[in-house]
Amino acid sequence: MDIKPLTYNGRDEGIAVTLTTILRPGDDGSKISQAVMNLFPEASLESMEEESFPSKQNAVLECLNLSLENFLTQIRQQAILDTAMDAMAKKLDGNTTVFSISRLAAFANKISFTNEEVPLGGCFTIRLEGSGLGDWIEAVTWHNGRQEVPRQLNDDLAMLQDGEASTWHQ
Repeated sequence: MDIKPLTYNGRDEGIAVTLTTILRPGDDGSKISQAVMNLFPEASLESMEEESFPSKQNAVLECLNLSLENFLTQIRQQAILDTAMDAMAKKLDGNTTVFSISRLAAFANKISFTNEEVPLGGCFTIRLEGSGLGDWIEAVTWHNGRQEVPRQLNDDLAMLQDGEASTWHQ
């Protein structure tokens, strides 16, 4: 039997989304703005001043109350739902979690979760807060493959602590 799950869209689901990143000397503010807009098109960004090289910028960019609709569409299209579940839940603490994604990947309209080390091009830190967040993460990353290989948060099939894949298939 093929079960058609309820598709979450990230709107009005009680999850508060905040994105932060640090703009450092050498960062191109317009490219970082484009990367944010690729994944969160409704983000409200202040225009960033063009700085000559080398710049002295060292500012924090923060976007509040974002919608995850486009982000969730991307993880479905990229077929990285299990990776998303593991990455989003790795630092889950009650009703709050924090995870990071590559800014370069976002600029290319892709999602690449980062692990501990800051990748070339920097990363966006995304904070999710909401009641029942663990259940929401499981539900929003659900796919038909879980009928054959059931998954849940922090199970033995989750990625390893260093970010490497946990081999569970034969």
